[in-house]
Amino acid sequence: MEQNVQKHEYETPSLTVHGSIETITQGGAGTTALDASFPAHTPVGELTFS
Repeated sequence: MEQNVQKHEYETPSLTVHGSIETITQGGAGTTALDASFPAHTPVGELTFS
């Protein structure tokens, strides 16, 4: 039984640099600020949750 298999050419993976890890993650340090939904360094007392 013969199968018709199409082979794809290998494409070398590439890395896209979006900045330094230190710069990208700097707002996540400490327990007084959250960055997920608010700008970096927003004090916990100023966060609003609904």
